[in-house]
Amino acid sequence: MAFLQLQTEVGDILNMTIDASSTVSLTQVKRDINTARGIVLDRLLSLGQNYKVRMAKANLVASQSLYGLPTDFRKFVRVELGYESSGNRIKADQLDIGEIGERTSDSYSMADPKYTILGDMYEIRPTPTASVTDGLYLYYIEDPADMTGDTDTTGLPFDYDYLLPLYAAAKGKYTLGLPSEGDGLMGQFKSELVEMENDIVERNIDTNGRITIVDDYGGL
Repeated sequence: MAFLQLQTEVGDILNMTIDASSTVSLTQVKRDINTARGIVLDRLLSLGQNYKVRMAKANLVASQSLYGLPTDFRKFVRVELGYESSGNRIKADQLDIGEIGERTSDSYSMADPKYTILGDMYEIRPTPTASVTDGLYLYYIEDPADMTGDTDTTGLPFDYDYLLPLYAAAKGKYTLGLPSEGDGLMGQFKSELVEMENDIVERNIDTNGRITIVDDYGGL
């Protein structure tokens, strides 16, 4: 559902025209729709649903173990390293930061690579001994930017777009001094969120994660 349509839905629920000068302003409605989108996406990810997955490639650099995370990074799904060539990649396992130092760097193998997230960077082990074009393949959950344009879409499964106007309308009711009606809409939003969880479990749609964008990034 497009961003403009979501805004219209909020106005319909509130039975008012939403614009820059209305009591429930357009700025507020847009902000609350984006907030609701973040809540729904967080809930989907907590259930292991890999929506908003990207695949990015970067170059391995000889003697360099630290690389910058993509700017829109949220969570890794898979990391693949090609120490010899991009066509001969091995899946890397995540190494908990608490495990670092428990063994020497010599014990890390290119046949069984590891990675560790360190702030806004990640470290790979063992360190590459040669530069490899596209030696890094990253599959990660994107942290999407807020919707701003009228034609922007949520990126959520279409079934769940209807949740967002409920949340924004509830916030609007509070602004209008109608807390009871706001509580009713917020309660509906929360119950529908639970229903969404039940639907996902029942339909077993874990295989429906999708790669939406494939691109390159600099790595630093």
